[in-house]
Amino acid sequence: MIIWGWGRITRKIIGPAFQRICSHCNTTQIWRLCIMRTWFTLFFIPIIPYKKRYCVICPNCKSYIELTEQQFEKMKLAIASASNNNSISGNTVDESLKYQGKTETQINYLKQMEEYKNS
Repeated sequence: MIIWGWGRITRKIIGPAFQRICSHCNTTQIWRLCIMRTWFTLFFIPIIPYKKRYCVICPNCKSYIELTEQQFEKMKLAIASASNNNSISGNTVDESLKYQGKTETQINYLKQMEEYKNS
């Protein structure tokens, strides 16, 4: 009897990406850049990866925003340069990702709060 399956997902965390309020769990966390792979398994052992997704993930509830490979590489380079400086720079985050799913009023409010924190 051979036990096989698919759908096992592994996550490889690259590093912290940006701080954002999660729309699922309503917490403010530093989201992480990661690669998610879906595997074919044999006897519960991952054998062959058949799907690869690039995303930023909420550390609290594991919800994620899927990225293109170009966006992923851009953020990965930003994280690498920020880790060399030992800080996460707010300017390295793509604005369209940071404020994804927000209304114009919410975006304006969040930008004002960032300016208030920086002053």
